[in-house]
Amino acid sequence: MDGHRCCVGGTSCWRVVLHLDLDAFYCQVEHRRLNIEREKPLAVRQWEGLIAVNYPARAKGVGRFCNIEQAREKCPDLVLVHVETIGNTTDGGIGEVKPNRTTTKVSLQRYRKASFEVIQVIQKFSSSSCIERASIDEVYIDITASVEEKLREVRAESSLNWNTKDSHVAEGAILNPSLESDLRLILGSQICKEIRDAVKSETEFDMSAGIAHNKQMAKLASSLNKPAKQTIVPSASVPSMMQSLPYTAINGLGGKLGEKLKTVFPEAETAQDLQMHEKPVLQAALGESTGFWLYNLCRGLVDEAVEPNLLPKSLNACKSGAFNSMKPVKHWLKIMCQELIDRIQEDNQNFGRMPRVLALHARSSRTNKERSSQSPLPGNGSMPSLAILFDASLKLFEKLERECLPCSRVAIGARSFVSDRKDMQKLSDLFASSRPKEDNDGSSKRKRKPPDPIQQAKPKVKETTKQDAGSVDIDGIDVREQKYILSLLEASKKPKPKMKKSGQTNLAQLWGAK
Repeated sequence: MDGHRCCVGGTSCWRVVLHLDLDAFYCQVEHRRLNIEREKPLAVRQWEGLIAVNYPARAKGVGRFCNIEQAREKCPDLVLVHVETIGNTTDGGIGEVKPNRTTTKVSLQRYRKASFEVIQVIQKFSSSSCIERASIDEVYIDITASVEEKLREVRAESSLNWNTKDSHVAEGAILNPSLESDLRLILGSQICKEIRDAVKSETEFDMSAGIAHNKQMAKLASSLNKPAKQTIVPSASVPSMMQSLPYTAINGLGGKLGEKLKTVFPEAETAQDLQMHEKPVLQAALGESTGFWLYNLCRGLVDEAVEPNLLPKSLNACKSGAFNSMKPVKHWLKIMCQELIDRIQEDNQNFGRMPRVLALHARSSRTNKERSSQSPLPGNGSMPSLAILFDASLKLFEKLERECLPCSRVAIGARSFVSDRKDMQKLSDLFASSRPKEDNDGSSKRKRKPPDPIQQAKPKVKETTKQDAGSVDIDGIDVREQKYILSLLEASKKPKPKMKKSGQTNLAQLWGAK
């Protein structure tokens, strides 16, 4: 069977993709943590604003753009839970304390932990190579291989047990099990229901889901019948779905590219409006690649692969506010350092790895420009103490102090992970020479162009680029690839066997003689 059979526009009708979205996730975490009944209206607040609102509260008119006073007016029985905040404790340490905007900072740690609980359940149903963690509360899964297995079982038994009440079908379409593309979506919906039921049973969390032939339509479908429901999008439903859909609701068109489209095509409001423009017109206005991508996107035909990324690429802690002198910088840096240590420890326990690089970012209040500086993470593969990490972070900030103080945002992060202490030291030695040279103030000379919003909106395509000899960037290399690189390096250190003399001239020897 052709595993790449295509529908209109190149989208594979054999592929089945799920988009799973945790409904009002932060609220669900607080319901479980505080043992609050799900029927009670609840919202999670951060200072004077709301960052999550459950569905009972939404039914009474409470939204995320309400302030606390407005929310209480609309819903007097609203339960308000402040997001976790950390700061200096009464015993002199750093940990969870009562919210105070001037002395504490927000921590999302309890939500990150709950998110990984969900991922662990999902991994029982699918290989990690088929799971893309899109955010803290949403995930894509390519379940094509699992659907293939179910398809063989159905054919062997010549029967299909399908409960039509388990799933909605977009645009009221009727699925035809005799059509293999629809049959695959039906089997995918069964797997999706099993995953959602398991997540509910093991974590208490509800999920909405979309089942489609590509990521784009699966994501759109998951939002159609919230909460705790799933929606199938057969190929026949795609044209009518895109007909009245505001194009700003499509993933990738709600930001700067969306603003660009308003300028270039002011009359366009829906995806169908964009379809009125031929491909050459879109390419002339937005560039060849972006125009081609948009041409398919507004038709629901972008066949982007699910990219496995279960492990965080970096661990960060940040604080926004007024940093007018070194005193507040030191205060917040110490708190952020403890938060970063907690995250590194948790990551090490879960994934058995350690970051190699410590980075600090600071945004100037005067210019609104952000500068950064980095160094090897102190500890040489071991967990650094708070005092050591704070000292290293402070030195990084001092390199940027002249340009960035006063600043409006400070962040520290750890990245470039390796799997154990031995590998960490080897890689640290290997790549020390490849770091960009620094000015006297410690900032990098390497200038980066500002990001192009049009290019950012395009789907990511891996490209092979030439690097200068001796310069290697390992930021994007995972642990297994790092180990492979190290094995090659070890092999390269072994003495090469002497070549036997022959009538032929070895070009490398000839070049060496020159």
